[in-house]
Amino acid sequence: MKRLFTLFAFALLISCKSTKDAASSTIPKDPEMVATIGEFPSTSDPIKIDSVEIKGNKMLIRVSYSGGCGNHSFKLIGSQQIAKSMPAIRAVKLFHTIDNDNCKKMITRVLHFDITELSYKKESGSEIYLALDGYKEKLKYTFE
Repeated sequence: MKRLFTLFAFALLISCKSTKDAASSTIPKDPEMVATIGEFPSTSDPIKIDSVEIKGNKMLIRVSYSGGCGNHSFKLIGSQQIAKSMPAIRAVKLFHTIDNDNCKKMITRVLHFDITELSYKKESGSEIYLALDGYKEKLKYTFE
């Protein structure tokens, strides 16, 4: 009976560890990238924006795309033009570039961007709405 309990406890520990590893490999933590102001590239590879969150001067974008074998790069670019409203509105686009990836696995990642450059003014409390292309609502960003 003691052996059976020990075997059961060991199996339980192994299964918990593999479940944790599987969950953490689904959404890898990426290094922080920096958003820029500039011209939008003419093309972007397919990507789905699942959710967006702004925390201070950081934007976290949860995305899904197919791949799994090659390199994927991302750029967050804000328009040079700002709509003069209260608060102002800046158009923003996420660009996705695939480098030689023919795999079809569905990948989910959380992209981390420093969005300081997208601010209206680099003054504490300065507000702007960011209209992220492909996302349903404008995002209020208050510079910190």
